[in-house]
Amino acid sequence: MTTLIEDSPRSFQAGWITEVHAAGFATGAVLTPWASPYRHRGGPGLKPGIGKRAQELRDAGVQVWFDPTTHALQMPGVGDLRYYAEFNLWGGPVGDLTQDAYRREHVRRVFKHQSDLGAPFVAPAPLLPSGLNNVSTLALETARVALDMQSSAALTIAGVGTFWSDGRDLDAHVGALAALDPSAWFISFVQPDNDLPPRLTADEVYGICRTVRALSEYAPVHVSHGDFAALPAVAAGASTAGTGWDKRQRVVSFSDYAPRPEAGGQASWYERPSVLGLLGTLDRKGDGALLQQQDSALAARLGGMPAVPGPKGVFSHHVQQLDAAIRRVQISGGSYQQRYEELDKMYTEASTNWAAVRAVMGLSDRSGTWVAPFQQGLRMYAQSEGWIP
Repeated sequence: MTTLIEDSPRSFQAGWITEVHAAGFATGAVLTPWASPYRHRGGPGLKPGIGKRAQELRDAGVQVWFDPTTHALQMPGVGDLRYYAEFNLWGGPVGDLTQDAYRREHVRRVFKHQSDLGAPFVAPAPLLPSGLNNVSTLALETARVALDMQSSAALTIAGVGTFWSDGRDLDAHVGALAALDPSAWFISFVQPDNDLPPRLTADEVYGICRTVRALSEYAPVHVSHGDFAALPAVAAGASTAGTGWDKRQRVVSFSDYAPRPEAGGQASWYERPSVLGLLGTLDRKGDGALLQQQDSALAARLGGMPAVPGPKGVFSHHVQQLDAAIRRVQISGGSYQQRYEELDKMYTEASTNWAAVRAVMGLSDRSGTWVAPFQQGLRMYAQSEGWIP
């Protein structure tokens, strides 16, 4: 199985998760103190406490993870602490990892919550702006503390675009972390906004690929909230990608951790249909049905459209499409080069398919955002490995 369903601050559909898990499209679910409350409230329309939610998922055979998402505290404008504050994850100032005592107490409390939830240990980490600076030193020290406390813990690497494109400094930081030899990795490429796909540059994709290539030889790598943008990392060896029914489950962004508007407001479901042959989603929720009507053969060739309308049907179809894309890369052969070659072929096919959809429906060709930077970064990685001139 190839995906983990990430937590969402809106209605958390445990039933949807258990269904895609039972169908073989999802490995497990990731809960976070930013999206699930600690205290159980109960009642119509209220989210259950994290303990009750974790138990419900475990009873259905779904593996549960607890990601502390400490790196959100360093995001510009962070302020949505309505659930996070309930978890009491800090012995010192919230977000302060500058002292050993603060680091140890934060890690201890994170691990205590994970143990209580029956979840694997995942170490916290700060958000990295570059490969070699004071923050990267704190990240390395926090990782050492975590593995000293729990040798089986996974380590987290979370960075913004300037970190992932930081060349040799990125490689130096990743090399120092890799020398700690953890059991697994959670990586995040953090964005200023929640646009889909995330606006990664080719240099950032190249850095992500190099990083995952180095880490995946020794331990599994999960691309947190990676969705379709995680495919280059999958080619470089990643095992799973995070996804969900909500944009916040498919990308990690500053805007999703900002203070909530006092007036609240009604959020809309993300119902744009995902299309395997496009390696992305269409622009509007009705576009899938329209394509099916205008050219059913093309729709079928691209992987089909959601069979059931509405948020649940679109989510289930999305996870199936993402699972199929990841599996195609992973089973293409035993070597990293074969994985690269398969994904590069898929991107080329997707560019052709976007042009076909444009011709049939008159839609804009979105290959410039869903394909071009990812394929370019992937080829930069392949060139560095000596597979292409």
